[in-house]
Amino acid sequence: MTYMDLEQIGQRIKAQRKQRQLSQHALARMAGLSRLTINQLERGGAADLGARKLERVLNVLGLELSVRDLSPRPTLDDLLAEQRRKSGAA
Repeated sequence: MTYMDLEQIGQRIKAQRKQRQLSQHALARMAGLSRLTINQLERGGAADLGARKLERVLNVLGLELSVRDLSPRPTLDDLLAEQRRKSGAA
């Protein structure tokens, strides 16, 4: 699974809409949104779009959004300890 920013999500939505041969107007109507909202979403400019609206668009297109935990980043102490282990092993 890869990280996607809002612009990449918009590009994916646009590609799926075109694959399904839907106009922005038709997608908007099916999702209960305005064509302008779909246009902004596809361009990555709908930063204030709510999760429910995004979910409606994704459902119409047969897509889903998933959430996962980020892999934990090491602390400075973790990095220093790893460096000490590597130095001791060399």
